[in-house]
Amino acid sequence: MRFPHLPRRSVLLGVVLAPFGVAACSQQDKPVAPAPPHTTSTTTAPPPKPRVTGAGLPADLLGTMTALYLGGKVPASGAVAAALAKRTPVKAPPKVVGSTGSWKGTPVASVATGKDLTLLVKGSNGWTVVGGWWPGLKVGRPAMKPMRVLAIGSDARSGQPVTKCRADALHIIGVDPTKGVGGIVGIPRDSWVALSSGGSGKVNSALVFGGVTGMVHTVSRATGVPIDGYVITGFKGFRGMIGALGGIVVVSKSSLQSVDGFRIVKPGTNRLDAKHALAFARERKHLSNGDFGRSANQGVLIRSGVAMAQRLGPGQLARLLSKMGPYLATDLSVTEVLNLSASLYLSPVAKIANKVAPGGVGTRAGQSVVLLGGGARSLFADMRNGRLGA
Repeated sequence: MRFPHLPRRSVLLGVVLAPFGVAACSQQDKPVAPAPPHTTSTTTAPPPKPRVTGAGLPADLLGTMTALYLGGKVPASGAVAAALAKRTPVKAPPKVVGSTGSWKGTPVASVATGKDLTLLVKGSNGWTVVGGWWPGLKVGRPAMKPMRVLAIGSDARSGQPVTKCRADALHIIGVDPTKGVGGIVGIPRDSWVALSSGGSGKVNSALVFGGVTGMVHTVSRATGVPIDGYVITGFKGFRGMIGALGGIVVVSKSSLQSVDGFRIVKPGTNRLDAKHALAFARERKHLSNGDFGRSANQGVLIRSGVAMAQRLGPGQLARLLSKMGPYLATDLSVTEVLNLSASLYLSPVAKIANKVAPGGVGTRAGQSVVLLGGGARSLFADMRNGRLGA
């Protein structure tokens, strides 16, 4: 049979579909169940849980901050844990600012929001809160004792041991983690004192004969001020710190010339690089009060460092410590370093007293020395509690 009216392609299509057509026809007498109606099921995702946010901060750190502010379990110990147990959580998670870093190999963080500051250390189990203050959570500051820290600047040159050279700078810094910096007391390096290693000599030689331990014992015995810890650096470390900070700003009342023939500072505001900052800390020949003036200028540098930290804000503390850590040696724990450093933000720089132990100039063992007298003893007695004038 021929189908003149059907195109050849249609015929081929019919042949291909024929088996399906036969099957359909063979079932036409049976009832066909209606197709079930098409339904669309929708699942509503739960809203995301509120979380503290902060640009550039790691997720696990923000998780700890979320628990702190929204009422979760917060790893802490001692006085910090006791204080945080009384906190009043907030309803809306805050935005925070902060930084992370490392202090002697231990990860650290400082996180700020409003007037709150949280200090943290990271261990094998995550972040732990080790200090801070939280008026936003209606929490009083954890009770921490004042400390008196001996800052030592060794005159060690490149390749020399920092802890076995003369001490070019000596300052007792009183620090109260709950109230701020209690003051700075400079000790002229040529002060004639009894050495812990035996005999008498210039106080700066105690580092040569007894190392850091001998230096600390000598200063404590000579002043009557209990020393709770020390920090020490040398010329190389000092230059490294100044370089890492991008220089340091010093305000001077007068011009100061170096014995090496260049001007160190001019009257007014000066941004000193490492070379000029070190010269400012060491110059005495062009100062009318010599060793006493040099010690006072070293205190000026300490206060200038505090001012720089304050301008950056407490959230940047961890980053600053990370930059300075490689250039300092200390017997202070990482928790102590964080809390003592944070106290810098509690004291207006103008109210941080910078004093130098007074004395006269004399001769001992053929050397020109500083002889500390009653004025020095009164100053040291004032510093025993870590707060000048308190």
